[in-house]
Amino acid sequence: MNKVIIHIKDIFKMSITLITLPFYKLLIKDNIFLIGERKDQCQDNGFHLFKYIRENKPEDKVYYCITKDSKQLNKIKDLGNIIYHGTIKHYIYYMLASKIVGAHLGSCDPESPIIWRLEGKGRINKYKMFIQHGITKELIPSLMKKNTGVNTFICGAKPEYEYVNENFGYCHEEVKYLGFCRFDNLHDYKEKNQILLMPTWRAWFGGSTWGGDNDGEFVESEYYSRFQSLINNDELINYLEENDMDLIFYPHHEMQRYLEHFSTSSKRIKVAEAEKYEVQELLKESKILITDYSSIAFDFAYMRKPVIYYQFDKKEYFSQHYQKGYFDYERDGFGAVVAEKDELINELIKAGNEGKDDTYLQRANKFFPIYDRENCKRHYELIR
Repeated sequence: MNKVIIHIKDIFKMSITLITLPFYKLLIKDNIFLIGERKDQCQDNGFHLFKYIRENKPEDKVYYCITKDSKQLNKIKDLGNIIYHGTIKHYIYYMLASKIVGAHLGSCDPESPIIWRLEGKGRINKYKMFIQHGITKELIPSLMKKNTGVNTFICGAKPEYEYVNENFGYCHEEVKYLGFCRFDNLHDYKEKNQILLMPTWRAWFGGSTWGGDNDGEFVESEYYSRFQSLINNDELINYLEENDMDLIFYPHHEMQRYLEHFSTSSKRIKVAEAEKYEVQELLKESKILITDYSSIAFDFAYMRKPVIYYQFDKKEYFSQHYQKGYFDYERDGFGAVVAEKDELINELIKAGNEGKDDTYLQRANKFFPIYDRENCKRHYELIR
């Protein structure tokens, strides 16, 4: 019944779109392009690019796609030119748009079976630019040209550009190294006495966006036991108390649905709900990052701040999550790689006392040869 209702709504919206489209084409003669990221978010590369264009090129017909009930809507309302996902206006402006710019694949697309079929048959053609939401470091089949259909793939780092160019099936001119739009905002920041613990997700738990919830399996997993044990570790808690530090535990977007299972006895440690925090602000205000395989470490390294990789399930990750790519954590990483809790705490104390190691600084400099505040400008010039 739900599928029937979805199709009826889709037919209705598409019918209105096709009837009114000729009138909109007469009224709006300029090129339109849409920008978006996760459908309910404005905090990543899409948001920073949109903000740059609205503030510097207000005459351009650029629109941001977001859900009407997004908790981040207030961030973007004053910029104007908002398109709400799923509305008839969304259908119309998608059909009008000459360029689609997304930090996630399908960021700006209406959830329309009709449009999907027409695009699949080549009846609707859009220039699509994928500006990403994280540095690609593994061989990810879903990001290959044959599976994305995007015209331009934007990279945030030089080795990433070289890897994507050689292995993902794009023509040479379709892959660009411009830097990430959000990097423009990583040059000015004020730190708190704070550590950020931000592990990535695991494919074997399924994804919140396509189902696969299994709380029973999760609480029996090594992932859960490792991080639950860490945020209750006496040595870590004593270190935080002695140094007047806080630790923010922020699991990946896809793991947030298991957040209720985590708890800690320490007032120094906060288990973070995604909607209450801005990822970039957490990165900017934190002194040290503890992660596992998350590409968020690249943003931290871009700021030349200390990173520690806690990788207790490396074999499973590279066999069941993503196939290992060009990035070797021991050879290329921006901090120590550890597998045990005691090693992690020792490296944390070391990083707190000594700061960033010169070896890791040199690696960051080599990884990000472009280091400036013109990432959004480069994106805009390419779009135009």
